[in-house]
Amino acid sequence: MEKRIREYEKYIDSEMKRELSAAERAELADLNREMVQNFQHERLIHMIVMFFFITLTIGIIIAVGYSYIETNGFCLEMWPLYALSAIMTILSICYVKHYYFLENHVQKLYDTTMKLYKK
Repeated sequence: MEKRIREYEKYIDSEMKRELSAAERAELADLNREMVQNFQHERLIHMIVMFFFITLTIGIIIAVGYSYIETNGFCLEMWPLYALSAIMTILSICYVKHYYFLENHVQKLYDTTMKLYKK
């Protein structure tokens, strides 16, 4: 998805630098509006999945905390739970980073939309 957004941004920037007729500008604005809607949908889906992932990760971390309290320290029998906690934490961080990218670039496309309509 990141590659697709970057390619689209390059395309729209190169098109905006050209001298466009009113019809071409309207066509470009329609294309931009459609692409922004697609990216917004993608952003919404990623936000929902990210919240699910983070909620699950917090639940696993709470379970690790309870197991730590119940066993008065780390218990070797609980290593799968510790490993799952570490994996989910890393995946959640990556998901937040990806969502941050989507959010910022969709906001940038909003500015591009406004520039298209002002020309």
